[in-house]
Amino acid sequence: MQDQLLRNRFAEQLPTSVPSKRTHNNLQEKSKFYKPLPCTHFFGVLCLIVVVFTLVIIIEKQLPAGLKIANEANHPDSFIAERAYRVLRNLTKIGPRTAGSFENEVLAVNILKQEIEGIMKEANDHHVIEMDVQRASGAFNLEFLDGMTNVYQDMQNVVVKVGSRIASPHSLLINCHFDSVVDSPGASDDGASCAVMLEILRVLSKSNRILRHNVIFLFNGGEENFMPASHGFITQHRWAKEVRVFINLEACGAGGREVLFQAGPNHPWILETYSEEVPYPYASSLAQEIFQSGVIPGDTDYRIFRDFGNLSGLDFAWSSNGYVYHTKFDTIEQIPLGSLQRTGDNILALARGMAQGHYIADVDRYKQGNLVFFDFLGAFVVRWTMPIADMINIVSVIFSIYTIYENAKKVQYTDDIKEKQYLRKLLGCTLTALISWILSVFATVIIAALLTAFGRTMSWYARPLWAFFLYVIPTLLVCMATVLLHAKLFNSDLDVSPWAKFQIYYDAYQVIWTVVLFFGILLRIRSSFIAWTWTFFAALGNILKSKLYGRFRDSKWLLLHISVMGLPFVQCFYLMIGALYLFIPIMGRAGAGSHAEFLIAIMVSSLFSMLFSFVVPLVLLVRGVERIFSCLVGLFWISLALLILTPSGFPYSGEPGHLAPQRFMIAHTQRTFRDSTGAVANQSTGYWIADMDINSPHTVDRHVPDMQKANLVTTDCDEYLYCGLPYIVPVLTMIWKTHWLPGPPPTILTAVNMTVIKRENIPGGERVTLKVEGPTHIGVMVSPMEGVELTRWSLKTQYPLAGPKWKGRETYFIYYAYGLNPVPLVFHMDFKVPSDHKGPIMDLAVTSHYLFGKGKASPSLKHLVAQFPQWTAVTYWTATYDSWII
Repeated sequence: MQDQLLRNRFAEQLPTSVPSKRTHNNLQEKSKFYKPLPCTHFFGVLCLIVVVFTLVIIIEKQLPAGLKIANEANHPDSFIAERAYRVLRNLTKIGPRTAGSFENEVLAVNILKQEIEGIMKEANDHHVIEMDVQRASGAFNLEFLDGMTNVYQDMQNVVVKVGSRIASPHSLLINCHFDSVVDSPGASDDGASCAVMLEILRVLSKSNRILRHNVIFLFNGGEENFMPASHGFITQHRWAKEVRVFINLEACGAGGREVLFQAGPNHPWILETYSEEVPYPYASSLAQEIFQSGVIPGDTDYRIFRDFGNLSGLDFAWSSNGYVYHTKFDTIEQIPLGSLQRTGDNILALARGMAQGHYIADVDRYKQGNLVFFDFLGAFVVRWTMPIADMINIVSVIFSIYTIYENAKKVQYTDDIKEKQYLRKLLGCTLTALISWILSVFATVIIAALLTAFGRTMSWYARPLWAFFLYVIPTLLVCMATVLLHAKLFNSDLDVSPWAKFQIYYDAYQVIWTVVLFFGILLRIRSSFIAWTWTFFAALGNILKSKLYGRFRDSKWLLLHISVMGLPFVQCFYLMIGALYLFIPIMGRAGAGSHAEFLIAIMVSSLFSMLFSFVVPLVLLVRGVERIFSCLVGLFWISLALLILTPSGFPYSGEPGHLAPQRFMIAHTQRTFRDSTGAVANQSTGYWIADMDINSPHTVDRHVPDMQKANLVTTDCDEYLYCGLPYIVPVLTMIWKTHWLPGPPPTILTAVNMTVIKRENIPGGERVTLKVEGPTHIGVMVSPMEGVELTRWSLKTQYPLAGPKWKGRETYFIYYAYGLNPVPLVFHMDFKVPSDHKGPIMDLAVTSHYLFGKGKASPSLKHLVAQFPQWTAVTYWTATYDSWII
């Protein structure tokens, strides 16, 4: 009796007849096996997806109009982008500003001082402004890349503090760096940030608003030397102790929007202030987890303030157009006025919000907690604390399970499927969905292998649209084909309508995202908000479709499906496009051993297979599905043929408005190897070419004939410490594939000199005191012999930091740099030596790097570099490598 009542209740919800279509037979239409949607509907969905992709990309590139000085009267107390642009132009006119160079230590510092002094003269009397130029020396361990000990001498900082006449013991720190890498004008990295800070300082100092707390502006002159200047400030400057929170401004691209990619640790009020104050938000806890995972080869002063200052703060970076990052193309022309305006408006509003707020006065009180956060299309920030996130996620998991269970009960009366049978089929469909993702990745890997075999790799580098044709379309094809095949072969016993089959696969994808969300809760992953959006809206869609539609549905049902699942689709694509814009340029500097083609294939396929989760099941409802497959397959094959048979897929570009150069790093090198007696055992000279991407170095053979003589470095890595090559930083595990081109001796103006000052016995071992002299940038690599242990040294670090093993032995890398005046590196090392050990106790190598001035490049090096085509970006310098067995 109860079953009959339930059947009657569900029957009442069903339409009494199927909507008629003039083009189809009435008997066909009434059949429950008749697929209800014409293929034009699915093509419409695909066209809508392309439109969404286009609109999101357009939104992602939107910038505000830059304010001009002529209109300043109409915008009082506002950031004026044109003035910041003028400051940036003056700074970049200097050229590359490598730490230790006259350009960085004198010219850049003078420009900053002149700008600051001019601001101080025009400041409102309400404010007190102080300026200080600091020279700092010190050392610290840095667990980044392969690990190093950074030792620095006389690094410069220009520091400004602005506050009210009612002194506050609390300060906000805003940081940028004015030095640049070798050969780069450093417009975006990080001159633009310094120009933005100077304009913010001007606005704050001229304003009638009295600051509740101080704002310290740190213009540091040594970030590219792996952050020694910020370390010198936060550990030694007299104002450092009053800093309560910081804002760090960086770049890994040029122009575009600045992304908030690190926040905290803890102190959720910082992000709350950001969310409430900034007019143009762009932030995500996903970006933070990606960066802190180490998959992006970079680091910022954020780490220094966090680890050595025990501070919390925000880390911003321009991430668009990463092609010009750390190259000669990082010029002011790459930075739109709107980018400066956007960043200036945001940081000015944020600085005011923090300096005027009450949190800074008692930061420990508001310390606990972390936030889950993300912006929606740059319009506003969604954020909640971790306890609230846990509650939302748990409720969503329960909600999802409930809707799936309700579906399992409902199909008993709509399609005569028993509950257990439904759940069993649901499990099979869930596995099928997962298998479809795996197969799509496998298919794209095969495509990547084919492109590698044909020498057509990295076509997507200059033109990311190629990734759509090569990897997105096959991903969709494989996922749809897998679901269709499974439905035909393994669910053929189901005497149900296409709607019921669709519902099972829909629920299967919902199960996957629910499980992902569940494990995100357990593992405390803050980017689980992605799984939450899919889980919650899928469950919501289940409820709405169940209430509004019965067993048979029309095109209105499809509109509802698109409307409900469109929001997580748009948000996830918005996050994905930001990640791809970041990662694709990185592939041009990730090293030849990174297998970039396969990495991008796997990344794109994985992301889009998940993005299409609730698009793929629609194929079960479509008539004439073969037309869809024919069009997509045809589009893929045409694209592949164009790529292989024409030059349209050339990966690089030197066009001024569309720069995507291939990177080369060339060190004109002199190598000297000594035996245990100190005598020279071997010596060679030539050009060391660090392969920055998978196509290096032979893409330029036609333009640079000498490149055909370059040999892959192999056996030297087994024989010599750090391959007997002048690595300026410890990146051997990432940049391990390099080439050596024999050449004439370089011009060495200041030869490196290593002296063993003293060797003495200590309890249980031996102490060795060294003196190393040379140019501004020196590397010291140490590897104790087997059985010998380096226990401590006199450098100002807690302990010697070990790097990658060599011959099964520990290695240690010391990065040493100084300012204008030469200062030798003098230190001792203590070794624990077994009593029965005979002979040498360590291998020692010293590298020297001539990054600027007359000693940077010999005539032969300049001649070699001049041959490179316009679509390349060559970073070059002179270096030496000297080794000893001690």
